[in-house]
Amino acid sequence: MKRAMRFNDLTRTQKDDLIDDLNNTANMEEFLSVLMSTFKLDECKPGSITKGMLSQQMIRIVLPMINPLYNATD
Repeated sequence: MKRAMRFNDLTRTQKDDLIDDLNNTANMEEFLSVLMSTFKLDECKPGSITKGMLSQQMIRIVLPMINPLYNATD
């Protein structure tokens, strides 16, 4: 039976190929879709520290860099 690979099991070449795939996406939705289709992110349960780090970096670094339109809900 084949063992499921985890991210840390990927080779440097596989990681470089993934980087190329992400760099060739047209927009953030496609970028995130590549990650969703490559990894079983729905099965990941990050801890509060990990979620805190990711959410802070998304709000403080990533979103200002791409400056997306805000969906206002009135």
